[in-house]
Amino acid sequence: MSKTKEMKSIDHEMKMNSMSKGIDSKKGYKSEKFGKVFPYFLAAVLILGTVFSMIFNFMVLYMGIFFVVFSLFKMPDWKGFVQAFREYDLIAKAVKPYAYIYPLIELTLGVLYFVNYFHGDFYLNVLAGITLILLGIGGIGVAIKLAKKEKFQCACLGTWIKVPLTKVTLLEDVLMVAMALVLLFS
Repeated sequence: MSKTKEMKSIDHEMKMNSMSKGIDSKKGYKSEKFGKVFPYFLAAVLILGTVFSMIFNFMVLYMGIFFVVFSLFKMPDWKGFVQAFREYDLIAKAVKPYAYIYPLIELTLGVLYFVNYFHGDFYLNVLAGITLILLGIGGIGVAIKLAKKEKFQCACLGTWIKVPLTKVTLLEDVLMVAMALVLLFS
């Protein structure tokens, strides 16, 4: 076999092998097993992160990390995110531009939480209030979909990583709302 044919064969085999594992570079991670297991891993990380951040006094930093990381996951497939997000977010359903700017809102919140952590009080109550409103309304939308037992892709990590809308999505919103309340009333 010539080197060119051998390279093509190896390339094809690697592509087929990665696709059988649920990885498609153009469509993201699609494994059903991953989609079922990852939300529980994420829930554990969120719960532990929230508890430790409250105990060891780095909650503002944790909230900044949360918003920046989650916003960056949404950006690779912006249009896909918008479609998935509009399925369950109450504001995004009513105001389509909101779905388009939501990743930028999260990124901005994250950066401002970082500023607060490293440079003191910079409108922290305003940030906490915005967090409370946005994630509170988002949580209500998620709760409605879960109560109706409707099956949708969660847009919290964008659409590149395929995870279903589950109680973990609601947990994300509830934990962020709880931390915002702690910031507002402490």
